[in-house]
Amino acid sequence: MKLEELKAWIGLQLVPGVGNITLRRLVEHFGSAKAVWEAGPADFSEIVRLPAQVLCALAKGPDEKALERSISVLERVGAWTMTFLSKDYPSLLNEIQNPPALLHGIGDPSSLKKRAVAVVGSRYPSSYGLDVARMLSSELVQHGYTVVSGLALGIDTASHEAALRSGGNTIAVKGCGIDVAYPRQNTDLVRRIADHGAVITELPPGSSPEARNFPIRNRIISGLSYGVVIVEANMKSGSLITASCALEQGREVMAVPGSIYSYRSSGTHWLIKQGARLVENFTDIMEELGAEKQEHNKDLVSGVSKERPDLSPEEQNVFDKLEPYPQHIDNIANLCGQSVGQVSGLLLQMELKDLIQAFPGQIYQLK
Repeated sequence: MKLEELKAWIGLQLVPGVGNITLRRLVEHFGSAKAVWEAGPADFSEIVRLPAQVLCALAKGPDEKALERSISVLERVGAWTMTFLSKDYPSLLNEIQNPPALLHGIGDPSSLKKRAVAVVGSRYPSSYGLDVARMLSSELVQHGYTVVSGLALGIDTASHEAALRSGGNTIAVKGCGIDVAYPRQNTDLVRRIADHGAVITELPPGSSPEARNFPIRNRIISGLSYGVVIVEANMKSGSLITASCALEQGREVMAVPGSIYSYRSSGTHWLIKQGARLVENFTDIMEELGAEKQEHNKDLVSGVSKERPDLSPEEQNVFDKLEPYPQHIDNIANLCGQSVGQVSGLLLQMELKDLIQAFPGQIYQLK
């Protein structure tokens, strides 16, 4: 991305009242972030009404001092910025509700597109919880998965470190600016993750680790992953928010059982009672993800054709847009250029033919 366009993107991100949805809408309408700043008052009347304070801020132009500070910080830490238009922007993340319009990160941006599983849990784990997190994370990377977690002390840190020790990749999603050392104990870990994966955040440089940032951050952890494994969590743990995000996104939710006497496992036990997959080992994760079917479908997708002799042309069109990971019907319909009603009927026919799998919330994937 050219420097002028990068400045335009960050300038928009710094405008109060411009969130992910508004930023996307503006860029999609005008064609680029730079074009948004060059637009006049009359041009904004062509799109959905914007709040008066946003229009006023856009009319004033970007905050040059704040913008220069942000650019300086990104250069100092060697960070890159990825927008939803970037080729490396992960398709899985683009499917979630309110996906980040841009991400700041250090490390390898292409690692965000690798198949991943999130492993999260308590900041105050037991030795049992740490052992399980290390075991599962190690086995995941040994089988080609990237481990995603939140860089917090406890289970998150153990998961990142185990992935690195096993020679694999890991992604850390921060709840603060890319330049902010939080938690400070993980400063060296951040550098090591950047060498074997990526550290990312959607927050502008300099953003402090405020409590409100972490629940929002959790949707990115689950959004990057095929499934989420909760190792240890009580009923007030932020890991349950990650599990909730995963459910909304059509991702698999898995939980590790603990002692009935341990408050640290009250949340994971509750998840299991609600239908989360009970995980005792790596095989349980693979069975829940349907790894063998995913590999089969991956080969199918990358082959010359996905033709099925018993599919009508209309069904074939929809089938060609499906992937071996969950997609919402709205996204499928958009890809097919058809209405949700039309696609819904075709999906039902393919489900009856045992070609696809349907999940609650109108989520579908190749079977």
